[in-house]
Amino acid sequence: MGDSAPVGGEQLDRAIADAVASLHAQVRFAGRLEYGYNRRGRPMQRYNIARHAGTLYALAQHYERVPDARAAALYSEVSRYLATACVRLVPGTEDQYALWGDVEGKPDEAKLGAAGLALAAWCGARDDAQWRPPIDILSGVGGFIAAMQAPDGRFVSKYSAKDGPQTGWQSLYYPGEAALGLVRLYGVDDEPEWLDRAESALLHLADTRARDDRHEPDHWALLATEALWPYAMERERLVAHALGIIDAMLTHVQGSGALTACGRLTPTAIRLEGILAVRDLLPPGHPTTAALASIVPRAVAYLLAGQLRSGRHAGAFPRAPAGSGDPRAAELRVDYTQHALSALLAWRDGCTHLPAGDDAA
Repeated sequence: MGDSAPVGGEQLDRAIADAVASLHAQVRFAGRLEYGYNRRGRPMQRYNIARHAGTLYALAQHYERVPDARAAALYSEVSRYLATACVRLVPGTEDQYALWGDVEGKPDEAKLGAAGLALAAWCGARDDAQWRPPIDILSGVGGFIAAMQAPDGRFVSKYSAKDGPQTGWQSLYYPGEAALGLVRLYGVDDEPEWLDRAESALLHLADTRARDDRHEPDHWALLATEALWPYAMERERLVAHALGIIDAMLTHVQGSGALTACGRLTPTAIRLEGILAVRDLLPPGHPTTAALASIVPRAVAYLLAGQLRSGRHAGAFPRAPAGSGDPRAAELRVDYTQHALSALLAWRDGCTHLPAGDDAA
């Protein structure tokens, strides 16, 4: 990959294994996750089903690389809970399925992002060792996402069982999550509509952000772009969009390796996820591409340094490194570890040329 001072080998493999083990330790009754702990170590009472789905997505990524029985069992347990607790028909339809936020205390609300992430996780399952819903349910979730999309490609972020689509709030991340889910769905249900809708969503984001000259650090759009790439019709516009997002991500790079001024670990992790997904799609001679050669390995090292090495939650990633000055630095949530795990897996994919035991940082 051309990066200096790579972080790889046994150090990286150990960090990935420890992160997976920490997620495994958070599995409770019937596959429900212990969502998180506040800075005083007390369990958080709220539950976010989109983050449960995101954690399942990371576990699917891990199984793709480590397809053993333990990884399959962990994926399947978390997967079954997501399906049994949350998937129900959309009222008034016979074949559209949404993920309803019952465990969040909002049984009448369905989020676009949860549907997209669930599809991304379920359709990434590679064999029968991983449990996922049947194809008619997966296609029905795709149908719900399609029904939430306007002809110009934009999405509605939330749906009310009583009142239908809710247009009063738009998520930064849900459109990219939905597009990623639709591309992954195409892998198990080869209906061209899923690809057409995914590309339409990404092009809407690209054109809107180019027109407004305002790109945001939308890593899910980058992940969806990478997944769509083999089928994409408008690659030039997608690459321009990706470059705009990455330039926005690199606005506040720190000497420590953090990719944001706040120093929190998850913003660095999600930026790494997105950058690593599309880096090979970027123009080789572009200044942004060149800058990544030194920025990315430093960011990986920063992320690894923040991982908890001992104690009850060893392997997890807290909100911020110890000594950061963040009053909530010790806070833990499953999505903090989920995003770090996904970033490290993506980095590991590019480090396969490193000899085992190369722990340079």
